[in-house]
Amino acid sequence: MNKPVQIRQVAFIMLQSQLTWTLWYIGILVIINIARLIFRADGIDTFYNHAFVASNVYMLVIGIVVISFMPYFVEIGVTRKNYFYGNTIASLCLSILIPVFAYVLTIFEKLILGNFKEPNFNIKSAADGNFIGDLLQSILITPYVDVETNILLSLAVFSLNIFAFYLIGWLIGAAFYRLGVIGGILVIAIGIVLITAKDSMQRIAMDLPLFETYAFFDAVPSNIAYILLVVVMLIPLILIRTLTKRAPIKI
Repeated sequence: MNKPVQIRQVAFIMLQSQLTWTLWYIGILVIINIARLIFRADGIDTFYNHAFVASNVYMLVIGIVVISFMPYFVEIGVTRKNYFYGNTIASLCLSILIPVFAYVLTIFEKLILGNFKEPNFNIKSAADGNFIGDLLQSILITPYVDVETNILLSLAVFSLNIFAFYLIGWLIGAAFYRLGVIGGILVIAIGIVLITAKDSMQRIAMDLPLFETYAFFDAVPSNIAYILLVVVMLIPLILIRTLTKRAPIKI
């Protein structure tokens, strides 16, 4: 079996497994949105906006879990390198599909129901300079583009946000697997730094306001922010590859 075939097979298996989880996740979100519509007379956010917020945490969690697939693949003869590249492809595909699913479901939702309010992601009023508060908001209120204004840009931003959280989750999972509890906790701190840096660079690039805690990033020019955003996205991939390259297989 040559390497390109191995990578494609790993990508297919990983995407298939994670899509199964994702269908359950989306189904639960649909039920929650229906319940909110029933019990709230003043309208609710669309399914797209609901998924936009919830998917960050979802992708972080499944990113942590996917390291458990590595021993399986190695045991059946797949190299760690091919596992890495295969799952990278699968995670990219998943990050593209979730926003598309959310958008399609929102179209049907609006046709059937139509009782929605405008999204409110105003960080100027919410941010107070508190480090913990701004950190939580940078996780929950990632850069947003209204899908009604620009569909392609909105889907792209949604995909970028959740892909970043997936990578951080995968990095954390790999760290706990390879380095143990102490190493894993240290990598969580690195993940927090990467998430805040990614969020800030993305806000600068999109000309959105920064959280007060990270206002020092304002000195970064927007054209440099694009480059730094790419660098921040590559760092977890490099670290994951480094951690999994010679990781022992735990039976």
